[in-house]
Amino acid sequence: MMRQLELDETWCDWIQRILISVTSSILLNGVPDKHFHCKRGVGRVTHFPLLFVLVADLLQCIINKGHREGLFELPIQSYENAQYPIIQYADDTILIMKAS
Repeated sequence: MMRQLELDETWCDWIQRILISVTSSILLNGVPDKHFHCKRGVGRVTHFPLLFVLVADLLQCIINKGHREGLFELPIQSYENAQYPIIQYADDTILIMKAS
């Protein structure tokens, strides 16, 4: 996604290295267990709000394309060429769909 947006290759490499090196552990009664490498996603990594914004932008593009192709309708009629409404707060995303 970052390369598709034509971000600098150095930036893409830094982010990739950081994501590959991310480890997590589980606290049990306040004592951390062994560390393990995350296989998917970045979890709640607070250092990367920009990555959340990039992924949210991609989600908006995918949802808009689905709407244009008639896969689903706007929940409330809007003006022509409107983006499909997606509500985002912190690291949560809500899609509002028409009931059926």
